[in-house]
Amino acid sequence: MQDPDTQSYDIEPAKSAPDLPGSVRMGEDIEETLDLLAADLFVQSTSCVNQFGDFHLALSHGQLQERLLIKLMIDPKYRSMPWTRTHLWSIDEAIVEPGHPEHSMTHWSQIVHEAGGIPSEQLHPIPAHLPTAASDYHRELIEHLEWRERGHDRLDFVLIGDDRALIGGFDDPADQLVSFTPCQTRIVMSRRLLNASRFIAIVSTGDAGRSLVDELTQSQTDSPQIGLCPQGGVLRWYLDDYACRHTHDPHINEEPINEERPEPR
Repeated sequence: MQDPDTQSYDIEPAKSAPDLPGSVRMGEDIEETLDLLAADLFVQSTSCVNQFGDFHLALSHGQLQERLLIKLMIDPKYRSMPWTRTHLWSIDEAIVEPGHPEHSMTHWSQIVHEAGGIPSEQLHPIPAHLPTAASDYHRELIEHLEWRERGHDRLDFVLIGDDRALIGGFDDPADQLVSFTPCQTRIVMSRRLLNASRFIAIVSTGDAGRSLVDELTQSQTDSPQIGLCPQGGVLRWYLDDYACRHTHDPHINEEPINEERPEPR
């Protein structure tokens, strides 16, 4: 059932790729959008394992990210995903210890370790409750990436949701790979680390996706809202049909009442 305004007046705009840096992939709905994302991640993981022997995947919080992991586990198309050669990293973390219900790796480990078979030593939770968490995670990243040939010692795939702060990025004053946010409420990978990665994916759908697209495309050209620009890598946005029907009409921007959207965690 469509929103009454768009149904009565037939003014729902046609889907079009928003003017964002990098490239945009558009799905008809959430599942197709996640399938486009899963396909690209699968290709990237296979290529990196063939070239380097392992694959380094970094995720931010979000239900879409968790749904993607589940899709990779259960969809026959991705059954050969090289999980046993995959390292999983957290892009950001609230100040809670690993194992806490609100720690991202607590949720992800149940999917990729228990169901997917990633060895526990290849799961890299941020020990955010420790005062040395940022420097500890910085060292752990270097230890696992430095053995690669220079220029390839970087994250292979970074996945971010519609978190405006992460899309803007954080610079660490000491030029570290990981730092506390200015408000000291989270630990995050620095903009330098993210922009050095091989592939940055940003996924958003439904009302949240439309809001993100409108906000970013309406911002001034000198606005720092998008700080992600991989050097020698790919920046790609994964958006659904609804997110890409962006317009300034407030009635059109009302989401249809049957639009599937993830519940906040």
